[in-house]
Amino acid sequence: MAFITDQELQDLKDQVHKAEEATQSAKYLSEKAVKDEKENSRKFKIATIILGILAVLGIAGTVYFMYFGTTGMISEKEHKSEVEVLENKISELEVTLQNVSMNQELDANANEESAGSIEDELVYAVQIGAFEEKNLSMYSDNFVNFKEIKSEGYNKYALGNFETLEEAKRFRRELVKLGFRNAFIGSYQNGKRIKIEEAW
Repeated sequence: MAFITDQELQDLKDQVHKAEEATQSAKYLSEKAVKDEKENSRKFKIATIILGILAVLGIAGTVYFMYFGTTGMISEKEHKSEVEVLENKISELEVTLQNVSMNQELDANANEESAGSIEDELVYAVQIGAFEEKNLSMYSDNFVNFKEIKSEGYNKYALGNFETLEEAKRFRRELVKLGFRNAFIGSYQNGKRIKIEEAW
């Protein structure tokens, strides 16, 4: 039978202990490498999903802008066309005003003998503006369809001499279409503003 000395036994124990430590260390490193690989794989999947979502959003945004993003914008050609239509309407209204003015002057001359003037009559006009500092009184006094009323520190301007409220409403609607959004109907008697039941 072979005998081993205490020193040899201790050396063997140390070798076994070192081998166990090396095995545990290798096992730890192996487990850590597997964990790191799983973590890297998970991060890669998340990054891939996020990039995929961003790509889809980018494509959807591009498609939306191409097809729907320019809805509120109009081309220069369309703008010119709209301006031309509005200028035509303004010209038509100017002609209508001149015709109404001439017709009223003719009617006033024809009716002067029998009916007198419209001084005591109730007439309707459409007010288109009121200004504190602007004075537009460069019109002819013979232009009977343009009124300048000075009241409460304002120079107020109105168009038309309409016998009926319905005529004034039709004229106001045309002015609103031309851009005078705040135009409203007022009634006048003897050159002074009087109140009507409701504002039109």
